[in-house]
Amino acid sequence: MSWPPYLLKIRLENEHNSFPIWLPLFLVWPIVLAFLLAIFLVILPFALLSVIFTSELGWFRPLYNFIPALVRLFTQLSGLKIDIGGSSGRVYIVFI
Repeated sequence: MSWPPYLLKIRLENEHNSFPIWLPLFLVWPIVLAFLLAIFLVILPFALLSVIFTSELGWFRPLYNFIPALVRLFTQLSGLKIDIGGSSGRVYIVFI
């Protein structure tokens, strides 16, 4: 089973300085999940009412398939490296 990344390492560099930032994502994921749960609980009654009063259930299938796709996206972020460079500096972003 794949797990989401637990650490985000950001390094900001210019010609004079280098500044690393370490963000522990294992502390952020519970907050994000609680926020998504709150949004889901607010939207759920409206979705149920729309299903009851409309005969078309086809609009719900993309939303139903979106949740597993979102979970796969978050779990596959581990190991992603982003290197952005310009004339004035560089930014390195690594999901660990």
